[in-house]
Amino acid sequence: MNVNELITKANELEAQISGATGDTRYDLHQKLHRTLENIRIKGGKVPAHLRNLDLELIDEEVEDSFDNMPI
Repeated sequence: MNVNELITKANELEAQISGATGDTRYDLHQKLHRTLENIRIKGGKVPAHLRNLDLELIDEEVEDSFDNMPI
C-alpha cells in the first residue's frame, strides 16, 4: 500500500472506531496504530486528527487498565 491508501484506510478505521465499544474498539485501535506506523515508515505525514485520535485511544486504554486494578 502507498501512503495515500494507508491514509484512506486510517480514515475508514476512524469512522469504525467512533461507533465501536469494548474489545472491538480496542482491536480497531490496534489496526489504526499499525496503519499510522506504516504511514511513518513509508515517509508519509500522519494527519493531526488521526495522530490525536491515536493518543486519545492510548489514554483511554491506560485509564481502563487502572479501572481493573484491585484496591
